[in-house]
Amino acid sequence: MVYDPRKTLKENKESRLCDHVGCNEKAEHKAPKTRDNLREYYWFCLKHVREYNKSWNYFEDMSEDQISTYRHNSATWHRPTWDLGAKKNNNGFTLKEPYGLFNEETSNDSEKVHTKRTTTTAPVAKALNIMSLKPTSTPLEVKNRYKELAKKFHPDLNSGSKDAEERLKRVNEAYSLLVSSGYV
Repeated sequence: MVYDPRKTLKENKESRLCDHVGCNEKAEHKAPKTRDNLREYYWFCLKHVREYNKSWNYFEDMSEDQISTYRHNSATWHRPTWDLGAKKNNNGFTLKEPYGLFNEETSNDSEKVHTKRTTTTAPVAKALNIMSLKPTSTPLEVKNRYKELAKKFHPDLNSGSKDAEERLKRVNEAYSLLVSSGYV
């Protein structure tokens, strides 16, 4: 005889009886045992699973503050979050980004800060115009303006506005052009 696991599972399902004391009905419905382990179940017949569901309260033994905290955290699937624009979270994680915008100034950056530009190419001028900057802007002014615009037009801060998203894309492209051209 060949072992068939599907048949064994089916036989177990058919032979399972209701977990309610004194009930010999076939158990077809599962109900969680505790809030802490939602993967362990009682098996009930239809009548007893209805009774159990009426009496079971997920938030039993929780204060109003605990319930409020739980509901708030469920919006982020109970994962840690931090404020937008924060450099570090509680674990010391530092944001890595290719342009070095959020890094502290280094000696090379301090040399660039005081350099004024007098000539620009057409694409650079257009990029500066998108960011509302003058051709004589220093690299530090460009970086600061980019940070300001990135925060201003970020979709999370503008309720998903398509206009803000498009504006942020243009600002990102302009800043990328300025970085690649050596302006920043």
